[in-house]
Amino acid sequence: MFRSRLLAAATALCAAACGSSERPHNVLVVLLDTTRADHLSCYGYERATTPVIDRLAAEGARFEDLRSQSSLTPVSASTLLTGALPHRHGVRSLFAVGGETLSKDVASLPELWQRSGRRTAAFVSAKPMGAQYGLARGFDAYHDDLTASFERHGIERASDAPQRPADDTTDLALAWLDQHGREPFALLVHYFDAHDPSFVPPRDWLARNVSFPLPENLRRAGPEQRIAALTVPRHRVDLYDAELRFMDEQLGRIVEQLRAQGTLDETLIVVLADHGEAFGEHGFWTHGILYEEQLHVPLVLRGPGIDPGRVVRERGRVVDVLPTLAELLELPAPSQALDGRSLVSALRGEASGESRDVYAEVHHAPEDRLAREREMYALRSGDWKYIHRPTSGRHELYDLASDPGELVNLYSPSHPRAVGLALRLTRMGALGGAGVSLDGLSQAQLEELRALGYL
Repeated sequence: MFRSRLLAAATALCAAACGSSERPHNVLVVLLDTTRADHLSCYGYERATTPVIDRLAAEGARFEDLRSQSSLTPVSASTLLTGALPHRHGVRSLFAVGGETLSKDVASLPELWQRSGRRTAAFVSAKPMGAQYGLARGFDAYHDDLTASFERHGIERASDAPQRPADDTTDLALAWLDQHGREPFALLVHYFDAHDPSFVPPRDWLARNVSFPLPENLRRAGPEQRIAALTVPRHRVDLYDAELRFMDEQLGRIVEQLRAQGTLDETLIVVLADHGEAFGEHGFWTHGILYEEQLHVPLVLRGPGIDPGRVVRERGRVVDVLPTLAELLELPAPSQALDGRSLVSALRGEASGESRDVYAEVHHAPEDRLAREREMYALRSGDWKYIHRPTSGRHELYDLASDPGELVNLYSPSHPRAVGLALRLTRMGALGGAGVSLDGLSQAQLEELRALGYL
């Protein structure tokens, strides 16, 4: 009897010492809105924009070549949470236009977390991540009500700043961790600051982190902060970099709380972006089209079983994140088929030899303020990328090996690469039938769309 108890105790100790170090107990997903990979310092940017993320990358792994499936937030977030492409998960535009919500026929990462016994919560910072898209499915708590931030910062109309700043969102997440952070948890935190200047960091902080003078009466939110950064390109980039640094600092607060609670080293931390941002490339600012500066996003993983300092060069996609986390966390397999494939073999340095084609799409309202086409689709295979523009017929074809900036359009109706990629797009069943309408939206919703720059 004594020997059997001793053996059981030894087995338990071995499992505690060995097994727990390889499988995370908790998971924290941080979704950085509108964050292009090449403006993070750990991706080689000359400014120190992300010291916290840099440290996580040094202690874990950084994916060098991750691509999003859309440059619109709700579409990309839905892809992240379902492991499905947009034409399967059903969210293809903004503000639930046309009643678009997650299909019940696709998997849900939060539901997998729940089934594994973890408490789930999400704290999101803007309407494009609102529960109206069905994104709350599987979360015990989904915090997308921005009212308290509006009241705190004296915002009279939601259209002046349809979001809340990262420090307010972080305060909510830290309060939740105070209450639940010592039980198995899965937490999603979404930061929106880099999307636009509707909310800016506190004035004193901002003055230390930008190179241009700020108005004396600058408020954190409202029309006053539409400052010179919006008209001087280098100032606009300067402000963007400062807001990245601000989001990074807020992430640092969460990391330090996990450390103080003693749960940091048993938590898988996942930092990624929904899509990037254009800074004048192709004569375009903001996002919502399908060039690489808007699709190349960061992905950093840090936690048990992740080798420190690993740089993954194999191409990945946002749609691959769900199956990757499911494998790392040993989650119950979803009953629904996934469009993504796990990146764990690449994470472990095992070359798969598999080609991962990159699909992406955007759908816009016909009244789009930036005159973006109503539907655009892209498919990249190897280094060849085709952009399908069904409305105008101005299709594009690029050889990214020789033309990474997508400057020389090689498209012709008879080009074999163009014909082949267009045919594959058609066979995917993703094209057409997805026109966006503004019918049924309230005046307040239309104002929010305009404030975010989408009309």
